[in-house]
Amino acid sequence: MAGGIGDVRGLRNPRRSRPGRRLGAGPPWGPHPAVLHLDVDAFFASVEQLRNPRLQNKPVVVGTGVAASASYEARARGIRAGTPLHEARRLCPEAVFLPGHAPTYRAFARRVFDLAAELSPAMETFLDDALLDLSGTERVHGHLIRAADRLRRRVCEETGLSISLGLATNRMVARMVTRLGKPGGFAWLRPGGEAAFVASRPIEELPGIGPRRASLLREMGLVRIQELRDLSPAQLRDLLGEAGLAIAARARGNETRALRVNEMPRSVRRETSFDQPETRARELEGMLHYLADRATSEGRRLGIEPRRVRIHLRWADGRSAARSSRLDVHGCPTETVFSTGRALLGGLLTRRIGVRNLGIEISRFRLKSAPQEQLFSQDQLFSNVWHNKQLDDVVDGIRERFGFRSLMRGPSLELLDHLPSDAYGFVLRTPCLTR
Repeated sequence: MAGGIGDVRGLRNPRRSRPGRRLGAGPPWGPHPAVLHLDVDAFFASVEQLRNPRLQNKPVVVGTGVAASASYEARARGIRAGTPLHEARRLCPEAVFLPGHAPTYRAFARRVFDLAAELSPAMETFLDDALLDLSGTERVHGHLIRAADRLRRRVCEETGLSISLGLATNRMVARMVTRLGKPGGFAWLRPGGEAAFVASRPIEELPGIGPRRASLLREMGLVRIQELRDLSPAQLRDLLGEAGLAIAARARGNETRALRVNEMPRSVRRETSFDQPETRARELEGMLHYLADRATSEGRRLGIEPRRVRIHLRWADGRSAARSSRLDVHGCPTETVFSTGRALLGGLLTRRIGVRNLGIEISRFRLKSAPQEQLFSQDQLFSNVWHNKQLDDVVDGIRERFGFRSLMRGPSLELLDHLPSDAYGFVLRTPCLTR
């Protein structure tokens, strides 16, 4: 069916939908491409409201320095992601301000993405949203619109989180359509309506047009995406640089980028900052071990082997330094990565001043390979490798069942008397909640 602006349909928050009613989804999606965008509403703030029911229906702001996430109650007062906290406090003095807990958010995101993967394994994930390729899956799942709505309800029931969904024929339009269902709703645009729908939207919603470009275009009297079509691709390139060619195509509802299934990240980084500059070597090593444990656990979950480890720190006076080393390991063993990192840290601690920030990064991944040491089972090196693998497997299994905090080991035990913790691990003062 040819589409237009009027073909955008949707449902609002599932909590307001009567259970058991049949979704009037119209005819099947058919052979057309189908991309579903999933976005967790006010992610960090929503998780905090779930963890502490007393925060329900109250303005909540998560972040250090600037707001990383704001609940919808806080957004009603003008607070958005990126708002400086001093400005947020002025706008909403009664808001609850929290520093955030990155491991907790990663655990919630992983559960949401695991549920989404049951609908489509072809998924590109980000911090709090994902794109799923549902093309050609109608024979498996039935009507795609109803299948997507079942996912939305299931995420709400099993995690307590509200998600918004958008379904369209390409990734760009799916993201734009999702905005119409927020918060907690589901909107879809049937095939054929992309150009008309995109034309009606403000220019700020078009990918590639940030605040600066939007300001420039508005000074020229261009307010809606439709008006960008009056300019040729060559004119947009002259005005906006090479990005103008892509913007010209997007203004017509065209988006040809395929989903990138990003199972193997470029790096895995874990870091924290200390409330007071830390000078004690045992505490620094304990924190490094904990961060290495978190990073390597994620590496094992992804089934990847790091070939590089990097340690970085920042002192109380603002100066920073980093060192890296090559790794030659099978799997992603915690103790091997930590021992390499500890040697690097020792080479960095050359100043008589406290450390404010400490982090570890593993990178240059390859997919996990089968170790050739099976041919040399009596070799001492293989015995150590096998012992470490068995230990990591047991630890991962216990934590998967009872939470990361259920089993602490090695130098990380030094932190037990100094840091608060919950089932997800130690509550760190993490400077970047996206890592």
